[in-house]
Amino acid sequence: MKLFASVPLLMCALFVTAEALSGASNANAEQPGVAISGALAQDNAASAMASGNWQVSWTAGNGNKKQATMEIKQAGSKLSGKFQAERGSAPLTGSLQGNQVSFSAKLRKRQVSFTGTVDGDKMSGATEQGASWTATRQ
Repeated sequence: MKLFASVPLLMCALFVTAEALSGASNANAEQPGVAISGALAQDNAASAMASGNWQVSWTAGNGNKKQATMEIKQAGSKLSGKFQAERGSAPLTGSLQGNQVSFSAKLRKRQVSFTGTVDGDKMSGATEQGASWTATRQ
């Protein structure tokens, strides 16, 4: 009889434990979403912003120093805008992942491509030909 007297107590304990585990399970089910949202917020906070007007300088393949202005518009990770150099202007396209930037423009018959990093109001990196470049937000 003592065994049966403790069964309701044991069943109650199992029910409470199961309920607690179920609640923990539900809490954990919600937590990944919170963790993911937090990670996305942190990633977005860590993402650089490239929108704006920039002055860019680089060395061409022939060793000549070149300069251009860029008007960059950012929509998420996609970049678009206008690249204005001494030989004319062209549409600019590119992307930004975190602080890693990549963009290009086709000026007349020549494509100019840049990769690098954004750090506040400065960008720097290498051209497709391996020459270094820098840019400053205006």
